[in-house]
Amino acid sequence: MQTGFFSKLALLYRHVFYHQPVSDASGFHLKYLVSFRTTLRISRYLFRALALMLWTLGALLTAFYIINVLHERESQVRQEFNTSYDQTQWYVRHSADVTRELKFIAENRLNAASNGLDLLSGVFPGKTATPQFYPLYADSDCSAMSNTWRSSLESLSYFLHYWKDNFATAYDLNRVFFVGGESQCLADFGVGNASVDRERALKLLNERILKYRNGNEDERKSSLFWVAPAAQPGVGYYYMITPVYIANKVAALLGIEQTIRMEDFITPGSLPVTVTLVDEDNQRVLSSARGGPAFSSDDLPDDDGWFGYVQGYKQLIMKKSLPPSSLSVVYSVPTDVMVEQLKILIVNAVLLNLISALLLFTLAWLLERRMFLPAEDNAHRLEEHEQFNRKIVASAPVGICILRTSDGTNILSNELAHNYLTILTQEDRQRLTEIICGQQANLVDVLTGSNTNLQISFVHSRYRNENVAICVLVDVSARVKMEESLQEMAQAAEQASQSKSMFLATVSHELRTPLYGIIGNLDLLQTKSLPQGVESLVTAMNNSSSLLLKIISDILDFSKIESEQLKIEPREFSPREVVTHITSNYLAMVIKKRLTLWCFIDSEVPVTLNGDPMRLQQVLSNLLNNAIKFTHTGGIILHVYVRDGYLAFRVRDTGVGIPAKEVIKLFDPFFQVGSGVQRNFQGTGLGLAICEKLINMMDGDIEVDSEPGMGSQFIIRIPLYNSQVVAPVLNAGLQDKHCWLALRNDTLADFLCRSLPQQGIQVHRYEGEYGADDVVITDHDFQPDSDVRAVIRFDGSHNGAPQELIAGRWIYSTIAPHELVALLGRIYRVEVELPDGLPQAVAAEPRAVSNDDILILVVDDHPINRMLLSDQLGSLGYRVKTAQDGVDALNVISRSEIDIVLTDVNMPNMDGYRLTQRLRQLGQTFPVVGVTANALAEEKQRCMEAGMDNCLSKPVTMDVLQQALAFYAERVRKGRAD
Repeated sequence: MQTGFFSKLALLYRHVFYHQPVSDASGFHLKYLVSFRTTLRISRYLFRALALMLWTLGALLTAFYIINVLHERESQVRQEFNTSYDQTQWYVRHSADVTRELKFIAENRLNAASNGLDLLSGVFPGKTATPQFYPLYADSDCSAMSNTWRSSLESLSYFLHYWKDNFATAYDLNRVFFVGGESQCLADFGVGNASVDRERALKLLNERILKYRNGNEDERKSSLFWVAPAAQPGVGYYYMITPVYIANKVAALLGIEQTIRMEDFITPGSLPVTVTLVDEDNQRVLSSARGGPAFSSDDLPDDDGWFGYVQGYKQLIMKKSLPPSSLSVVYSVPTDVMVEQLKILIVNAVLLNLISALLLFTLAWLLERRMFLPAEDNAHRLEEHEQFNRKIVASAPVGICILRTSDGTNILSNELAHNYLTILTQEDRQRLTEIICGQQANLVDVLTGSNTNLQISFVHSRYRNENVAICVLVDVSARVKMEESLQEMAQAAEQASQSKSMFLATVSHELRTPLYGIIGNLDLLQTKSLPQGVESLVTAMNNSSSLLLKIISDILDFSKIESEQLKIEPREFSPREVVTHITSNYLAMVIKKRLTLWCFIDSEVPVTLNGDPMRLQQVLSNLLNNAIKFTHTGGIILHVYVRDGYLAFRVRDTGVGIPAKEVIKLFDPFFQVGSGVQRNFQGTGLGLAICEKLINMMDGDIEVDSEPGMGSQFIIRIPLYNSQVVAPVLNAGLQDKHCWLALRNDTLADFLCRSLPQQGIQVHRYEGEYGADDVVITDHDFQPDSDVRAVIRFDGSHNGAPQELIAGRWIYSTIAPHELVALLGRIYRVEVELPDGLPQAVAAEPRAVSNDDILILVVDDHPINRMLLSDQLGSLGYRVKTAQDGVDALNVISRSEIDIVLTDVNMPNMDGYRLTQRLRQLGQTFPVVGVTANALAEEKQRCMEAGMDNCLSKPVTMDVLQQALAFYAERVRKGRAD
């Protein structure tokens, strides 16, 4: 079981870390996904193992430290043991030294006695000292020993007594005894005062002497040592017997007895040390502990000089021999006593290890919860994303592959990319590799040998420590075919657009040319005296022609907008002048329908701004024309104001209104509101569509609000590009002047209450009180109760400058409330200062100017148009010469002093463009004005580029001619004066 487990674990290890296939001999296949999640899981387990290893390392270090402290403590104990041993060893050696001295004395005395010397004569006068004799055995004869050794023993006894009195205290001896060689008796030379159990002492002495005598010769030559315990614990008697030689022959044994106390063999310390004396057989002879030591003789090692633990580490002992004796001393201390002294250290170490374990495993737990588990979850999600992305790549409708940038080798690809790469030729592959390596482009189109169009896009990246390019291969054959089709369609559309432009130019030219003949001649006809009844017919024809011209112009304008032929021509203009011009033109129509047209221009309206005044005038004219057309009673309000950075024009009427469901279709081309409206009102339904597109081209917008039966309101807004605003001028002459408003029109009253105080005039609502110098402003028949300076009545049927009907009674037009301050200046006879750039409210009548000093050359290939232009210019007072084309015109110019050239643009032989260019090349600087029936926007631009000063579109009315030529005629006159 263990073998199979470890083999599978080894297989898994090789799979995870070396990406080797996982399988064993039994055919068991472990299929694991090599992923970052597996690595994180292994890292989590490794981190746990690391925490455990760190804790184990700390525990080991702590254990090593405790062991080191314990060893240091053992060293201290050993040092204490050695110190005590030194004391014990000194004691034994000292006893041996005493015995040797006594032996030396005894041998000297005995040898001297045996030689017949009297050792006692004169040495110890008056003293007798005879030792006591004790038989060692029951049959021992001590009298024989006494007779034999009497002289020697007495001499020795006398000496010992002398030695006792002088030296015994220093040697701490209890007794000295002498044993004869053959007598088996003991001669006791009592030295000390210690009490000895004689019977027990003789028995021990008998045993030791017997053992001594039964020993070999070497043993008999050495000394004999033993210890006998005393009745008191820890106290004993130390015996030492040494042979005494007489004439180099062992004649007797000399022994000593000492009292030993085991506490003397212990150096005072912090440990409860026990000292024990053992013999050569490790048998205990004496111990300082009551009842003996805690160890037995079997626990003691045979070696001397041994230090270590016995009894399973319960006792720490040191055993050393005590030469020259055969005894050994054993010092011991209980291990638990040593450990008890280290208990605080051990407890602290255990607590430290527990705390460190708690901290480490808490840290590991926190890191797992805060780092590894979230990272594992993220890795799981990333793994899912990777699998999902792989599935997306595999199922992608495009080919995706990874190519090595160095040689273009395919490292990884889906099936579609593999199929695409297989159809690439060697040249295609080489070119693709060069592009990828050189990073020349991120997109390359390849046409394969099978006529498949591949588009290969790539980005550079790193994959498996290599520089790679992630390539996306798309089969764009269908798109290429579609692009080719679209290109063909675009060319067809371009041709259609050109045809459309040509059609517009042709239609414009072909329609405007006869219309010019009709409208121009009708214009001329209206300047003649006509018979009664003919004038109404001419007027009807003129109105119908104008309506036809408007319809054609709307259709052409809409077509030009749709074909992007119509362009906005921005320039600086005055919006006040545009509004004044429009209201002046439509006032007669309004009066004819018995309506009232109100025009309010706020003082914040800029003096000038950048835009296209002609197109703005076209839009406002269309809105105002519609308001007049669909209003039967009431009136129309045109309000110009500034709001949120835009210039706004509000046109409100009290007409029929528009249903809400039809408002959303109001700006659709050719849409007209209701069938009844189509029957009652003429038009194409293009006017509002053109207005919306023109306003959008001017970066503005248009909105409508309408309710059936209540009327409609249109608001257009255009940006204030390069606008110039002037502040109102405070007129000192009008200060403290009072104007009373007796008005029924609240809008007019609010406007005057805002505008007149800006000029210093005090405005009041009429309440029946006024002064003689005050002015009353009204919009109906009003008769003041008393005299006032003036009464100004706004009248919707009045067209023209303010008119004084009777003294102090003025009638004023409703289209110029913003110019009322000029009339108040006339009434109060003060000079009114208007801001710079504002048009003068009351203009003088223009003086008649004779134009017979200006010679105009008319160039046109159409005889009717040439004759019509001649008649129109003649009626305006100009002298005229004609030419039928550009070549003819050059001949006329060479013969006459021409002031202005009025030429058609499209003519045979030499058109107006080449004529103008030729005139400029010849150095002619007089004005050249083109006349064209082409309504396209680029036509005027082309005329200006050719060198013309202006370009007029047919049909050209008398008013247009007069306004255009008057400017250039004045310029010619100034040029003559200079």
